[in-house]
Amino acid sequence: MATSGTPNSGLNQIGAWVYVANAMSLVCYTNTANSLSDTTVYADLVQPAVANGYAPITLTGANWTVTNGVMTYNTDPQWSATGTWGATVTGVAILYSTTLMHFKDLTAPFIAASGGKLKIDLTTIVAP
Repeated sequence: MATSGTPNSGLNQIGAWVYVANAMSLVCYTNTANSLSDTTVYADLVQPAVANGYAPITLTGANWTVTNGVMTYNTDPQWSATGTWGATVTGVAILYSTTLMHFKDLTAPFIAASGGKLKIDLTTIVAP
C-alpha cells in the first residue's frame, strides 16, 4: 500500500488533458545533434523551409490513446519529400502552439531527396 500516488485513472486523465484535448504539431529540426537540452525553447529550433513536402504535421487528439498514463499515437506520421529539402534533418519535436513539449534527435540524419520519406514512431519521442 502507498500513502500517496497517482493511480492509473489519474494518469489517463492527465494524459488526455495534455495530449488528446490539445492539437499539437510535429516538426523537424536541423540543429546540431546532441545540442538541445532541458532549457531549449521553440525559438531555438531551426526548421527546414516549408517547401518540397515539408510542413509541420498536426497531431489530432482523436489519434491519441492513453493506457495507464502511457500515450500512444495510433498512426506513424510521415513526411514525403516532393523535392530536396533545404537542410539535413537531425531530429523531430512535438509542439503545442509555440511551446516545445518533446524533442528527439534522429539516430541518423535524414537527407530529403525527392521521393524520400521520413516516418516517425511518436512513442520514441514522448518516452522519457
